[in-house]
Formats: sequence, C-alpha cells, structure tokens
Amino acid sequence: MRTTRFAMLATVTVILGVSFACGGSEPAEPAAEMEAANPNDRFAGAWSLVRSERRDADGELIGEPLENREGYIMYDPAGYMGVALMQPDREPYSEDGPTADEALAQMGSYASYFGRFTVNEAEGYVTHHLEGSLNPDGAGSDYQRFFTFEGDNLILQPPASEDGARSFITWERLPALPESELTDTHRRLFGAYRVESISRETTDGEPIEVDQYETAYIMYAPSGHMSVHLMRPGRMPYAGDEPTADEALATVLSYGSYFGPFSVNEEESYLVHHRIGNEDPGQSGTDAQRFYELTDTHLALRPPVGVDDEGREGQSTILWARLD
Repeated sequence: MRTTRFAMLATVTVILGVSFACGGSEPAEPAAEMEAANPNDRFAGAWSLVRSERRDADGELIGEPLENREGYIMYDPAGYMGVALMQPDREPYSEDGPTADEALAQMGSYASYFGRFTVNEAEGYVTHHLEGSLNPDGAGSDYQRFFTFEGDNLILQPPASEDGARSFITWERLPALPESELTDTHRRLFGAYRVESISRETTDGEPIEVDQYETAYIMYAPSGHMSVHLMRPGRMPYAGDEPTADEALATVLSYGSYFGPFSVNEEESYLVHHRIGNEDPGQSGTDAQRFYELTDTHLALRPPVGVDDEGREGQSTILWARLD
C-alpha cells in the first residue's frame, strides 16, 4: 500500500506542479500578448481540467497523459484564485472515520490550494501566492506557472525540473451561463469571498461555541460553478518528506474543500452546491443546501438545521466578506 499511496501523491503533484515552486527555465512557447487592459481578465472564470502530461528535455512524452482527473481552477479578476482536483474512484471513509490509516491511504488523491495571483505579461507567467493549502507545507508558497492560451484552453506549465522535464496542464474554459438562466442573485453572487466568521446557535437562540477558520475562500464563477477552500489554524508542517498516519489525519481534519456546479432558488433563498468533488471522499457526488443572505459586501450561508455531537439542534452561519 505504501508504494501505491505515494505514487498517487506523485501523480497529483505532477498535475498541480507543486514540486516546482519558483524560478526555472523559460516556457516552451511564449504566451500570447495580452489584449485586455487588466491581464487578470484573460484568466478570469472557471476552467475544467482536461489533461496533464510530462515531457523530457527533448519534448518526448514521459508516460501516458493523465485524462481521468476531475478538477477546477478558478480566477477572479480582483486577483484571487483557487484550485482543487481529485482522482476517480476514491474509497469513502468508514462510518466513524476517517481513521489515521484511512487518511493516510487518501493522501495524494485530492489536492487543493488558494490565494492571490499576479500576472507577468512580459515573461509570460502567472504566480499563485498560496494563502492556504491542503498540504500544510504549501501555505505561504509562491507557485510560478508559464501560460499559453489556445482557443478555449489554458495551458499552465511549471518551471522545468533539473533534468529539463516539463509538465503541461491543460484546462478548458467553462462558458458563462446564458443570460436567460441568470437570476438577480446570480449576478450579485459572482465573485470571490474570504471567511469572516462562523457561528452557531440552537433553535431556541442559544449561542454555541464553534471553532473558527484561520482563512478560507469561496468562489462563484459566471459559468455557474463554485469551489470552497477552508483551513483551520494551528496546522503543522510534516516532520519528514512524507506524512505519518497521524499527520495525515491532522491534515484532513483541519482542511475542507469541494467543487462543482451550483443552482439558485430565489423564492426560498437557498443555493445548492452540487459537489462533483470533495476532500471527504464520501461527500463527492452529493448536494449541499445553503440558505443565503447577500449584500454588496457580505454573503451569509447557513446549512439546514441539524443536530451536533452533543445532541443540540441548531444551525450554523458562515459569514463571508467579498474580495474586491
């Protein structure tokens, strides 16, 4: 199992390029010159993962291209981004899971990070400035990606490795929803938000103490797709190059992420997040209902009333501040 598990980790590492942080060689092809006044505008929106391939210094393909992964990368024109992807056929955790061994077995089958981004037009690269990451070693890093636009595709290329090998990650732009499908809520909702607070109270109005997030983003794209990335405080980097079972468990318990399309019910003031992928493998392919309140500056999201571990019936509220 150990060889298989960390082979999966290497696979996701190739797709995200997380082992090639900054610096490196010039891109194989220079990016096209930007036409937009704001270079962020060309990246803005949601992109679906198409494939990832790796080529040696002579341009020869190394292994087979990876084409069976699910994932989105989202860029907001205000300069914020988030990416999440997962491998197929992930095993759900046990009923009382995850256990430490289950968490370790899933390492590498899901990846997620988020933060700001900046575009260097002259040299043809975008830099992802990580504010948070599923991998606790990733937060605070800068990931450089050379870019090429080809029609509706965006090809991101981390700097070459020491032997000259390069990764090419191809993303396809998800088209904007037709005007006929847009509600007023859609138009006001699109954008990126950072978590401001989380609270919970019983159905009788009694406040319940809850743990806060250190940082988190939620993003809604004009294509009708969303992603969320949530990180708890106090996360520790791995002691070695690979996580132990206990470190893997701490990682998955302190980070949440999912992605997929979303729909709006204006009459009853709720959203539905249709979760194609989820850091918790048992939640992939499920829907999450969120009642909402939306202003020009904030978004409040509330799941349906539920019972907590102590048997108290109540409802949580996550308050998000719009990032402009």
